[in-house]
Parts: sequence; structure tokens; C-alpha cells
Amino acid sequence: MQIEKLKNFFKKNHGYITTKEIENIGISKTLIPKLIKQKVLRKVAYGIYIDNNLIEDEFYILQKRFSNIVFSYNTACYLLNLSDRAPYKIDITTINHNNINEDLNIHYISKDKFDIGIIEIESPYTNPIKIYNAERCICDLLKNPNAVDLEVYNKIVNNYFKQKNKNLTTLEKYSKIFNVHKKFEYIMEVLI
Repeated sequence: MQIEKLKNFFKKNHGYITTKEIENIGISKTLIPKLIKQKVLRKVAYGIYIDNNLIEDEFYILQKRFSNIVFSYNTACYLLNLSDRAPYKIDITTINHNNINEDLNIHYISKDKFDIGIIEIESPYTNPIKIYNAERCICDLLKNPNAVDLEVYNKIVNNYFKQKNKNLTTLEKYSKIFNVHKKFEYIMEVLI
């Protein structure tokens, strides 16, 4: 009965469950060690478990752990196919003063600019994750060109301008919000 409850929950929730969700579906958290031993679930982070038959999705797990992060910079560019270089460390952006103590490239932004350009895509393991759209990524890189090495920076910018679905109106709007409009105009002169 309890295993069926878990399997039904897994089907609706990408194969992941938290301790609180386990209790919400009527299973005592004291049974978690037994469920792990029976290989029904596996612990992937503090208070987060996965269907034992699945491969862990680092992106999805991070967003389950930290609801106030967005994948950004090189990580977002890689996920958007603007870069072919997988990031050595995952890049995230979060609101100023959030305390995230992880081995990540953490970028901080003011609360009023945090939500600009957030989109939801599927992670490489088909789970929903939040990343910044291409236009926001370009503005972040224009503002902080040292966030990636020069070769990657040039490739990302060139790939963006080569793609058919670029949105130059949005890019120009974002460039004004993030105070990189002069750099945007220069790139437009050079690449278009």
C-alpha cells in the first residue's frame, strides 16, 4: 500500500519526493530507512529522495533544494545550445543576501532584476528547470564578460546572433535594464 502511494507520487512528480511530501501522502518518515533498504527510494540530498530506478538529475535536485535559484551564465547558455562547452561548475543566479553554501558559481542580483528573463525548459533528464533566456544570458555576459573565458564568450555571442529565434527587441530592452546598452549597440554594429 505504501509503496503504491510512493509510486503514484513519483509518476506525478518526476520521480522525486521530499520528507514533507512523504508525510503528506500518509507515510511516516520513520519508514524512510526501510524504504531505502528495500531499494524503493534513494536519498539524493538532505530531505530529498528519488525513485531508486532513476538517474539523479543534478539540475532538478538543486532547484528542489533551493527554490530561489535560476541557472544562468555558461550553464544556461550550454542548456540553450549557445555553447558546446559543458560548464566545469554550474552557474546559478540568486537574490542578494541568499546564503547558498555549495560548490557552484553563484551570481547575486537585486530582487527587482531577479525574475527578468526566467523561462522553464527540460533538463537533460527531462525534468522542468528554470533558466534565463538567451537575451538575459547575453546581457549578463555583456555586464560580466570575465564570467566565462574569451573564446566561450565570443562563441556564445556569435551563436546567439546566428540563430533564427533571437529576439533583438527583447535583447535591447534588457540591455537598458542591465546598463549594457552601449555594449549592445557596439555588438549590433559589428555582427549585423
